[in-house]
Order: sequence, then C-alpha cells, then structure tokens
Amino acid sequence: MPDLGIVASLDPVANDQAFIDMVWKFKEENPEHEGVKALIERIDSRLGREILPYAESLGLGNREYELVEI
Repeated sequence: MPDLGIVASLDPVANDQAFIDMVWKFKEENPEHEGVKALIERIDSRLGREILPYAESLGLGNREYELVEI
C-alpha cells in the first residue's frame, strides 16, 4: 500500500473516517492493488466501518470532516 499521507485531528472519529475514505478512494482508483485489498480485508474483519457510526452515536466525535492539505 503506498503512502497516503498523515491524517491528524483532535476528533478521533473524524480522523478515522478520513482515513477510511482515503483508503476506499484509493481502492476505487486502483481496484487490483494487492496492498489495498489486504488492508480493506483487515479493516472489515475488525468492523472498522461499522464502528464509526456507533462511536459517533456515543458522542465520541463526528464523522464529518474537512481535509486540509499542508
């Protein structure tokens, strides 16, 4: 998996949502990439995408974010 950069936020839910979105965008653009397939399988095996709405419902953060490149 190539380096997608660093995601940083004071909101852990927004941070994780941004990372997940970056990975899925990379997958759409590179569907046969073996590294992204393995990473997505790992995320899904740990319910990575399902955890975020639940964390938001608990008030741990917000899934909405704005990416700012520096």
